[in-house]
Amino acid sequence: MTCDDPEKIEEAKRLAAGPLGEKLAKYPLLFSKAAFFGERPAKHKSTYVRNGTVTLVDFGTGPIAITCAHVISDYRKLLKTNERALFQLGNVEFDPLSQLIAEDKRLDLATIRLTPTQAKAITREGEIGACFFQPVSWPPPSLSEGDFIAFGGFPGRWRERRAFDKLVFPSFSSGACRVASVAEDRFACQFERDYWVTAFDIDKREDLEDLGGLSGGPAFIHRGLYWDFAGVIYEFSNDYDIMLLRPAHLFNPDGSIIGPSV
Repeated sequence: MTCDDPEKIEEAKRLAAGPLGEKLAKYPLLFSKAAFFGERPAKHKSTYVRNGTVTLVDFGTGPIAITCAHVISDYRKLLKTNERALFQLGNVEFDPLSQLIAEDKRLDLATIRLTPTQAKAITREGEIGACFFQPVSWPPPSLSEGDFIAFGGFPGRWRERRAFDKLVFPSFSSGACRVASVAEDRFACQFERDYWVTAFDIDKREDLEDLGGLSGGPAFIHRGLYWDFAGVIYEFSNDYDIMLLRPAHLFNPDGSIIGPSV
């Protein structure tokens, strides 16, 4: 439900454009990291690279990286033609296939067990991806239509190659995106761009229409006294400006995935 009161809309925009909006928008980036895979860098030719986003969580059983199954599937396909292909999370290179906990192609989710050494290396690189989210309790309460979530990730369109062996992944996030519909195994957010305001924009980038690369990014909801892990982005429709997410209750504490009922 949208608000038609111009004064309330302007007041909400003013708050969102200030310190509160910046805090809300930055929150999901604390627990997300760019994941990329492709050919190894070469000085004298362009190399194939694709990226997604990983959510960093710890349900009490150790550090886990959550992403989309299609990210893992695409990496697996690349390995068939290039056995030297790399997979990297932040600055940490490793083989995600050997550390997979679960992979559900129908839900488009995958979970990866990280070692303590990997987790420490991944979270020491500044503010983004600095923490593993630890929920207050599990599973979290279900979302409702009209709730507002904060989400973040790393759009592929903004990816920059600064040198033959250096990639930069600017982030995109929202501090208050309204939940438009809720089902057992998914929820959707209809983007209402007319109501958007910019809370912070370090690089002064243009408006983003294509959100490819956010797959695997986290969504959180503020419960008043604490934050809850709400879900994971798995698809974005450019035609309808709708973001689709899998709810967090599909994950067990050990990282296994609860399949949908049929």
